[in-house]
Parts: sequence; C-alpha cells; structure tokens
Amino acid sequence: MRVSKNIIMFLFFSLLTFVCGEIIAGERNRRGRLSISNIQIQNIGDSIRLCFDCIPDLTMLKKKERIIVTPVIFDSIRQTTFSSFAIVGKKEKTAFIRSVDYQTNMKITDDSGLFAYKAAIKYADWMKGSTLAFNTVTKLCAKRFVQETVYVKGKVLQDPDIKIVEIVKAVEPVLSTAEKLALDYTFLIPVSQRIDFDKTNRKDAVSVLFCPGSSILSSDYQNNGKNLDLLVSIIDEINRSSDSRITDILIIGYASPEGRYRLNLDFAEKRAIALRDYLVQETDMPVESFKVINGGIDWQGLYQLVNESDMVEKEEILKIIAPSVIGEEQVRNDKLIHLRDGVPYRYMLKNFFPQLRSSTCVRIFYKNVDGENDKSFYNCL
Repeated sequence: MRVSKNIIMFLFFSLLTFVCGEIIAGERNRRGRLSISNIQIQNIGDSIRLCFDCIPDLTMLKKKERIIVTPVIFDSIRQTTFSSFAIVGKKEKTAFIRSVDYQTNMKITDDSGLFAYKAAIKYADWMKGSTLAFNTVTKLCAKRFVQETVYVKGKVLQDPDIKIVEIVKAVEPVLSTAEKLALDYTFLIPVSQRIDFDKTNRKDAVSVLFCPGSSILSSDYQNNGKNLDLLVSIIDEINRSSDSRITDILIIGYASPEGRYRLNLDFAEKRAIALRDYLVQETDMPVESFKVINGGIDWQGLYQLVNESDMVEKEEILKIIAPSVIGEEQVRNDKLIHLRDGVPYRYMLKNFFPQLRSSTCVRIFYKNVDGENDKSFYNCL
C-alpha cells in the first residue's frame, strides 16, 4: 500500500489487576502519540469491566482523519470486544471523540484533553488468564486504511506485575518511481522477474497501428498519438528519477492476413523497427536497449477478436485460424477469403484487420538504483 503520511504513532499500554502504573512519554517524542494509562480490569458479579485513561496527542493528523480503537480480550479459541471509540483530527484544533455513540463510554475529565474510558461486557470463565489487546484502524487520505493490533503483555485478572510495553507500527517500503508506475501499467516489469516472453500474453501492451500496406508510423492515425505519448512519458519519468532506470524494451511487429505472406513478414519487421526508432529519437534510450521481434501475421490477435465477436461464422473461422492447426500461412488466408463467398472475410477486413497491423510494446523492463537493496522506510502513523 502506498501511504502519503509520514506520521509516527506509538501506542503505550500497561496492565495491572485493578490498578496499573501511568505511562509517561518524554516531551521530545510526544508528537503523534496515543497514550493509554491506568488500565484496570475487574470482575464484578457477572460482568468484566475495563477502565483506562486516554490522552490523544495527534497534532499531525489532518482534518477528518481518524483512528478507531477497539479493546479486545481473547484466548487461543475465543475472543470478545469492548465498545470502540474514535479519535478524530480537526484542523488547527485538539483531537476529539467522534459521535454520540463513541462518547457513551468516554468522558472528558479536565482541560488537558484526558478521556476516561469505562465499559463492561458479560463475564465468562475463559476470560480469566486471557490476553488484552487494542485493535486500531487508521483512516488515511484517499480512503486508505492502516490496521494494527497492539498486545498488552500479561494476562487478564491474573498477573499482578506487568511491565509497560512500547509497540511501534510496522513500516512499509517506499516504492520507487518505476514501482509506482507498475501498479497502473502491467507491461512494466522489474528486470529481476524477467521470464521468456509468451507471444499470446499481451495484456495491457501498448500498440501503434499502421495503414494497410505501410510501415510508416503516423501519430495522427487512430490512437497512436495518445499511446506514443504514454510510452515516452513513462520512459522519461523513470529514467529521470533518482531511484529507477529502464534496462530494455521488447517490441513486436505484426501484420494482418490480407496480401502475400512474404510481404506481410517484411511489413511486420519494419513496423517494429519504426516504433523502436521513434522511441530512440524521443527518449534517451540507446538503440541497443531495444529488442525487436517479427511477429508475422497476427493470427492470435485475430483469433481473440473473432472469439469475442458475435459473428455467425465464428466457429468455422476459429477452426481455420486455431493455433493448433498446422498449415501454410497463405493457405489459411485463402480459406478465409473463400469462406461463405467472402462475406465474413470482408467483415473482418473492415472491422478486425486494422487492429492487427501494429507495432506493439509488450514489455518495458526496469531496475531500481541508488539503494535498491537498502530502501528507506517510513511510518504511516
């Protein structure tokens, strides 16, 4: 999860039978801390009562951000919860307890911002010797949540001497520029995860299209301008960053079935080279960083388009172009031309073939630099 805050929250808890010591935080480290002290757990009749004092020192929380705290006791099999409460940040004002529901068990005791919590649940024999914990859910910006469970050492209603415990929220790694972009663009792959490329897997690849019988790249044709700008911006953003670099780029050129087979092979290769040359010219990538593959006639792309269509002749066409069918490329095309007097072929020529005349950037590999194995970390609370 990417987290936009750099807030450190420490939760200090202590637990004694009936009475426990107060947790005192040094002034230097008080910023962004939720302190809970004077925890008391008592078995009263058929109930178990939990009391503690809570002082929120959340000056770094922004408006509407909140921390929901739920006390819970459990053993190896069962668990039960006490009433939750929430600390809510309010811009330029002291944090406060949110809503009447949360205030039911919370009382402001003085002007220092101390809240006294008191809640009870029905007692069961298993609760003696159980463990006390505090579950927290912190709502961050953009509706992201960070969950944490803080355990209090010692057993409920059993151990008389429990030491104060300091729990620090686990940190998450900072993503590099390339890693952040890879969350949105799956054709961005870390070079450490390189595997043999499967031509049938072109998920989220970026293609530029060509006119029939042409290998001249035009940014004005179809959506080429948008796709070319995307590729250039991704390459430049990664290479200009201080934390990641593009290592190499894989491009495959394709042709549609119409025309002579040998001529289509020539077009497929030239189309791949055209995209490579464009990216070399528009970015700082050296030509040696590109791997160009001649994909020939894009039968796999045509198979997918036909399979997803509602053509009446779908099954007949798929049998002709299925990957398992062995035969001459030109023979395949001739069979399509003569199928049903050429009606389905003319439909594909108009609706499907334009998408097959392409140069497709299928993989961009990257690596992290400047401390790749020693990334910095930050706290989200």
